[in-house]
Amino acid sequence: MHRDARRAGGLATILVVALTACGPAGDGGERAEGAAAASDKEQLRGMVEQVDAMKLVEWHGQLLTANPDSGGKQIFELSGRFDPGSGSSTLAMDSMLDGEVQQVDYVVVDGRTYFNSDDWGASAAGCYVDITGDASRSWALPQDLDPRWSVSRARAVKPIGSGVSVDVPGSRLIDGLPRGLFQGVPAAVDKVKVRAIVKPHGPLVEVAVDVAGMWGHVPPEALAGFDTRRSGWWAMTMRESSDDAPIAEPKHVFDNKITAPSQCKRA
Repeated sequence: MHRDARRAGGLATILVVALTACGPAGDGGERAEGAAAASDKEQLRGMVEQVDAMKLVEWHGQLLTANPDSGGKQIFELSGRFDPGSGSSTLAMDSMLDGEVQQVDYVVVDGRTYFNSDDWGASAAGCYVDITGDASRSWALPQDLDPRWSVSRARAVKPIGSGVSVDVPGSRLIDGLPRGLFQGVPAAVDKVKVRAIVKPHGPLVEVAVDVAGMWGHVPPEALAGFDTRRSGWWAMTMRESSDDAPIAEPKHVFDNKITAPSQCKRA
């Protein structure tokens, strides 16, 4: 189910562009800039309408150590499906955080969170444990499961190539990334505008966010003792899912404290 979303998301082309551009100058430049601003807002509005029209959102995201053009390496990868109507979600994660390889899957339905680990082996594929309220095993889930935050809460700034440079509230970025990534985020981040780029690419909406650059806008004293190393560059694509099957509660739900994963389908 959500493994299919990962494979489909992995085929998506990730947009990577520099967060710089030269603007026009002089009176003519000011008029052109004003016209461009209106065009930017219209283009951004078009992308908001595009993602709002998606019945099921299929998305794929990567957190990298830096812009790949600068040699950034992958920290983790997420792929998922999100149902805007019900708020249900599936999400798969491949992670190399702290040098530890992790592969886990989540299903969130009706406020319940279910978890599957690849460490359980192939015999436990499709078997889930209800971990609702278990912070230690739900750390990879974002606070906000709706991936459309990157366009719906963005403010157009200026054109960059065929895309739009936007500002995104720092609080929305933090909520859209795994909840265990940044522990004890300074309150000052709420007021920060994070630079990002959004671009339509056929059925895809592509997003690139300068996560590391966000910390430069937070007062140094607010960052004292806060670990910003798990930062870098967030690259994401969204498209309407080709699989219109509703997101449902897993068929096999077991208690791994009682039943071995190898026996989960008999529980």
